[in-house]
Amino acid sequence: MSINQSGASSTRGPALYVPTSLDYTPTAPAPEFLDSVQLRGIQLPLSPAPEAWHRLGKSQPCTATLKLTYSSTVAAAAADDVSLTLDYGKLYRRIESDLAKHDTPRHQTASIAGIEYEEFKAEAAGQNPRITASIIASAAFDLLHDSALAQAQTVGTISNSHITGSEWTITADRCEVTLHLPKAILRASEGLKYRNVTAWGCPAEKSGAEQRTLIVIEEEFRIDGIRCYPVLGVNPHERLEKQAVIVSLVFTGAAHFARVLETYQEVTRAVAEKVDETSFLSVESLVAFIARIVTVDFGNEHVTVHAEKPSALAFVEGSGVEITRSRTFFQNEAR
Repeated sequence: MSINQSGASSTRGPALYVPTSLDYTPTAPAPEFLDSVQLRGIQLPLSPAPEAWHRLGKSQPCTATLKLTYSSTVAAAAADDVSLTLDYGKLYRRIESDLAKHDTPRHQTASIAGIEYEEFKAEAAGQNPRITASIIASAAFDLLHDSALAQAQTVGTISNSHITGSEWTITADRCEVTLHLPKAILRASEGLKYRNVTAWGCPAEKSGAEQRTLIVIEEEFRIDGIRCYPVLGVNPHERLEKQAVIVSLVFTGAAHFARVLETYQEVTRAVAEKVDETSFLSVESLVAFIARIVTVDFGNEHVTVHAEKPSALAFVEGSGVEITRSRTFFQNEAR
């Protein structure tokens, strides 16, 4: 593999190519400078959106944070000239416009394994945080592309650095989008969170914007702030009454995210209600119990469970345990 610097293509259009395999690990170092523009706390009233009371067509608050990493702001810093960098005002307006106009990303989206996200073609952006995040990332990369074209004659300005493999080329630029829907789940005080990291990809033997696909490199769902009240602990005073336990669930791996989106409200309710009825000596047993509910009872492939006791130690804000378990683990354990 090699890394090369090139100007962006002047053509635009939807990416139509979906790879059958993907190799993006560089054998050469990354570009010398990778700088970032960030927008934090973008307010996005989504309609329709996941709603805790299961009512259809209701707007929900959503806060988005974007970090667009690219090469580079060196020229802008040296000249103290904002025209030589990415305009974050234009970035916000491009995101706002695309979210208002489009229910799906303007570019095809695929996983790091090269599998196209077929559900993006059938679902509305508000109902699926993955689509919303991909629309935001697509808008950010389009603006980066346009800015590179506008500055193509200026040495050292925005450039598109590529990591090239035998079948696939991925830009060194990255877009990280985090969405927070604080009122999506009744039994989770911090609601639903989604994060993804994307890059542009195109076939190694081809070039041009018409060949680009939005490649999702990382993504996760989080449910934080599930407050439960089990009897928990080995000390005599802990056996006398229930205490608060704060539970978080983290899901990774795009292959089963459709199941996560189908079940996250029911999963949260089941965890809260079932844990309230339990009595455990150890937090380790409690988190294993929760992981079994999420994977075995609801068919999720795997989950990371974090449980914390805020009242266990007088001078410690919280003490807890975190585990990651798969459905296969529990199935093998039962044999």
